[in-house]
Amino acid sequence: MASCSPGENTSVADSNGKVNVETEQGTIYSGLVQSNYSGVVEAQKTTALSFATMGTVTEIFVEEGQEVRKGQLLAKVDAFTAQNAYQAALAKQQQAEDAYNRLKPMKENGTLPEIKWVEVETGVTQAKAAVAIAQKSVNDASLYAPASGVIGKNYVQPGMNVVPTTTAIELLNIQTVFIKIPVSENEISLFKKGESANVGITALNKTVTGMVKEIGVSANILSHTYPVKIEVQNTAGDIKPGMICSVEAKLKDNRSGLLVSNKALQKDTNGEQFIYIEKNGQAEKISVQTIALIDNKVLIQGDIPQNANIIISGQQKLSNGKSVKIISK
Repeated sequence: MASCSPGENTSVADSNGKVNVETEQGTIYSGLVQSNYSGVVEAQKTTALSFATMGTVTEIFVEEGQEVRKGQLLAKVDAFTAQNAYQAALAKQQQAEDAYNRLKPMKENGTLPEIKWVEVETGVTQAKAAVAIAQKSVNDASLYAPASGVIGKNYVQPGMNVVPTTTAIELLNIQTVFIKIPVSENEISLFKKGESANVGITALNKTVTGMVKEIGVSANILSHTYPVKIEVQNTAGDIKPGMICSVEAKLKDNRSGLLVSNKALQKDTNGEQFIYIEKNGQAEKISVQTIALIDNKVLIQGDIPQNANIIISGQQKLSNGKSVKIISK
């Protein structure tokens, strides 16, 4: 009987028949969203380098983490066979050129048959082509850096046999780096290329500014998140791939409306959504449309008066025009 006492605020109605309700005021949605993410550093470009020929690795000239310049020699495989083939091809070229020089005067005075001269010229051309092929085989025994960068990982050691499909050395471009973050499907549409973000790098105890460079279009099957890459300048080279970062992004949302508690939302028999507000001591029903869920609030649109007291508790006993009494929690 005590619980039914007219003096209890938790009762559904007071002694005057008014329904006790709790209210809150919604927040006008500014469209500015500040979101935080955890990301990891990636090299701007990773190039897997391999030898153009098969063979046994004889020398490695670089170490992991070492900076290299374009054209720098990185490693070699045994070129003994290729070198011998080159010398043999070079000897045949010299032989063909010698025959060419000996028979050229006969060609000029008309004593050499034309067909014989064609054979001589063809022999020289073929010999030069064979030398070029043999020279390439010798060159292929050496692995050079195609661009300047940093050695990421060395996959081979002297004595190992390699084939052209074997990755020997990983070359990283870290003059600029990417911070890769996972973004939920509810927020991915808010990201725009070129927008800035603050990146905190715990290992270096510093914060830098980055720019949204890539926005993924395919979600991760398990996490249902999309990859977003933020580009950060790294001229000092101190930001290393694999470092963990915190990213703060200020995103602009073009949607508008009022943010309210999901406890305010009701549905009628037709499935239409509505809310009750308190107006002059009475409940007023207002139809609304749900736009999105943002920061544990529901973004709604409707003909809602400014600074309205939105009812979030006691609606089960309400109807349009019903007298209400606002109570505190």
